[in-house]
Amino acid sequence: MAALSSPTFWPTGACRSAASMHRAPAGSRAHAPEHADRASRGELLARADVEAAPPAAPCRACAYVFIANLPHLVEAYGQDFASAASLEVQRRLCAHFLTSASADMARLRDDCFLLWANDAFVCGASDIADMPREVRSASRPIETLLAVLGAEPVRANGMAALVQLHADWIEVRSPGQLGTSEIELTLWTAQPFPDFRESRADGGSQRYRADMDVAVRVSEALRAEELSFAWQPVVHAGTHAGTLVGNHTGTLYRAGRARLAPTRGAPASLTPEVFMPCLQRLGLARAFDRVAVRQALAALRLQGAAHIGVSISAQSIRLDHWWASMLAALDDEPALASRLVIEITGSAALPDLEAARDFCVQMQLRGCRIALRDFGGGGDNLAAVQACGPDIVKLDASFLRRARDGAFGRDCLRGMVALCAHFASHVVVDGVEREDDVQVAAHAGAQWLQGYGVRGTERSAYTQHGTDMRQGTPHCMPHPLEKP
Repeated sequence: MAALSSPTFWPTGACRSAASMHRAPAGSRAHAPEHADRASRGELLARADVEAAPPAAPCRACAYVFIANLPHLVEAYGQDFASAASLEVQRRLCAHFLTSASADMARLRDDCFLLWANDAFVCGASDIADMPREVRSASRPIETLLAVLGAEPVRANGMAALVQLHADWIEVRSPGQLGTSEIELTLWTAQPFPDFRESRADGGSQRYRADMDVAVRVSEALRAEELSFAWQPVVHAGTHAGTLVGNHTGTLYRAGRARLAPTRGAPASLTPEVFMPCLQRLGLARAFDRVAVRQALAALRLQGAAHIGVSISAQSIRLDHWWASMLAALDDEPALASRLVIEITGSAALPDLEAARDFCVQMQLRGCRIALRDFGGGGDNLAAVQACGPDIVKLDASFLRRARDGAFGRDCLRGMVALCAHFASHVVVDGVEREDDVQVAAHAGAQWLQGYGVRGTERSAYTQHGTDMRQGTPHCMPHPLEKP
């Protein structure tokens, strides 16, 4: 794919096509620039320092935007489509975040843009160095940038796909003052480390296109405000049996199960079991998790006494720009934080245990509770428990199903309930579907129950005029540029 034209002049050879680059092997940075094969990051920094000259104008805060899946779009849809995707990202930047393309934006390559602070992209500080550390790591301007640029699918030649974006602050000089080495270092910095747990090899381009078709359906449903929740109360075992035990209230919280109503022409509604694996394989789960949490916060505002749980994927368990507005909301409204339960699925391994630990600690410091779902159903559950320090552990539903079949299954359930009691204050037996499940779980020492057989559970979310009429849950989402 030939390099596309740039609104800003760069030294000869500085602008190259991302799609034409050699694919990096596992364990290295994906699509690293040519000089990275023979020069370390430190050498690039040294060369950049040699070339650097005193800036002629005051430094301005600058962000980079990197299209991480552009090479995959080339493989799955062709070079023309990938070129159209790159141009569409540039068009959205110009439409929403620029006052002057020549002075405020630079296109380093098909997959990488630089955006300097301007009247349409207000950063809150004239220089990155002036930003507080927490703002640099979780910034509302970067969150808005990611949400707006990636909100809609790119459509060209009868095909549609979403771009996977990576954005962050970067310290660079103003346009026209950068040398070749500084440009190369910027490109190196902008490329995220590959997620080794993403599986793109099986099925190749066909699998990628199938996953992307589902992701596009999810995106269209979100834009049509079709996200709603079906609620499953987590109830005390004694309460469900008709007896209130001790000083416990009857319900610990209500776990929200996301549902997407079918879009026009789609055969059925989408459930998380269908679309979340697709989003995770594509690296696009972050945007959906952000929308789901924003809607859960809106539900908490409407229901002053409710305690609500919202599930997020393993990819989202990190403190970064995607969560800037959520962190601000929890800081400004501590009453919301005390009623919010963040559910982390335990069926998939956490990609970064240290990042997960930091995320959970910060959520708990703000008053949120952490629940680890599907314990024992797959993934490295013990590592997840150690990293997350959950307040609630929810056993995978398979343990209760096996307990119906005989003594061995019941012994396994009893042992898992006892084990989880060492990890968290509350242990939930999930998968209650019928009345005898309650008795089986109670005999195993279950404290809390959840499932379609629990009274008060919604099997589907009923919506009318943008509201879940059963629970009063708002169902429409604000435009990404609006405040939550």
